Amino acid sequence: MASRQEIVTLVSHVLGEKNRQLLIQSGLEAVPKERRIEALRGLQDLGWIGHGGLADFAESYSLTKEGRRAAAGMPKIPDFEKGICEHIEALRLADSDANCDRKEGLKKLIDIDCELGNWDSALLHCYDLRRIAEKTKDAPTIAVAYFYQGRVERAQNHWDEALESYLNALEIYMEAGDRKGVCSTNRAMGMIYGTKGDHGSAIRCFETSLLLAKTMGDREAEAKAEANLAIVYDLEGRMEESETANKNCLAYFVEAGDLANAVRTSNNLGVLNMSRERFDLAAEYFEKTISSSRALRNREALSTALVNAGYCYARVGVSDLCLRYTDEAASILKEQNNLNMIALAYRNYGYLEFRNGNHNNAFEWFERSVRAAKTSGVKDTLAACCYEFGMALIRSSIDLTLARKLMKKAAAVYAEIGNIERARTVDARLAAL
Repeated sequence: MASRQEIVTLVSHVLGEKNRQLLIQSGLEAVPKERRIEALRGLQDLGWIGHGGLADFAESYSLTKEGRRAAAGMPKIPDFEKGICEHIEALRLADSDANCDRKEGLKKLIDIDCELGNWDSALLHCYDLRRIAEKTKDAPTIAVAYFYQGRVERAQNHWDEALESYLNALEIYMEAGDRKGVCSTNRAMGMIYGTKGDHGSAIRCFETSLLLAKTMGDREAEAKAEANLAIVYDLEGRMEESETANKNCLAYFVEAGDLANAVRTSNNLGVLNMSRERFDLAAEYFEKTISSSRALRNREALSTALVNAGYCYARVGVSDLCLRYTDEAASILKEQNNLNMIALAYRNYGYLEFRNGNHNNAFEWFERSVRAAKTSGVKDTLAACCYEFGMALIRSSIDLTLARKLMKKAAAVYAEIGNIERARTVDARLAAL
């Protein structure tokens, strides 16, 4: 366990500013409680102390290997890798007493939190950013705070709250004539509509974003909108269009050196091939996503790719990789409370147990996957989980009444979201009973 002095040493080292260091070292009680908690959370996000809780500096925490190295050797900040240096700079700015520095630091921290999947931290930073922006009557920053809040709420499957936050951001961006903000917000809203199965609204938002991007000559925003449209095409069974759009976007992001968006697009291509039951090819895309996500420390993309790769390996009989990947994903997803992806992780466990002949365990996992999918509100996930549960019951000839009910539900949901091809496939397998 870390001593109080080690924690103080790490915080002082990260914050860097001499007056702040003296304040911390002269007595932690003099530091406002919210600043203490924020500093501890920063050390956790850096991977220097374990995620054991956030009571106060007076508590003892476990130091990681990197945390012990920093506490003992106090290496110079530039000696750390680029991502760590940027993170520390964001923490220092957010700790500043100057509002302009604090706003800039909070924006950077929110970005980092979102990449790491630290949604609670991100949401608190959004509230703090908006509070400062409202106090200083800084409308553009208020819009940014609402936009990021929507991103956090979307990641936690709070779809209606996310739409409200995005609409607040959109209104401010439009009043300010900020076309880039309007472009990004329309794209974000389209993601929510697509997830909820309202593909007409999703396409309208993406096309608005795409038109604005072309008008501004913003090739990056244009590629992002095209990638989002490709996801809807996939959900509607328009696979050729989806594949062409995704490959074009991937080529652009790779050429531009935009690894973060290349990672997401690679995952989308994996999902597309998974839908076509090309599991070996899909796994190749997911492995690339996993490798790049680890390098970028993007836990959100990493957990998604791990679940998807795990399913592919379950389907081709590589049980050890399926279990290892799904276990790692589940540990991240439970921390993030992402019920959508948790449902798919449970589906993986169910498929694996069924493949190994443990039918009762499999059915329990499948049932949990369906419940989680219903709670998440993601229709495509609900259809997929119902389908896997129904097919397992059919293959085992156990409770065919429930199997029919699940398959009918899967077909109806696929038809509702416009994936007619997938709905027909489910109906055909149901008719063969």
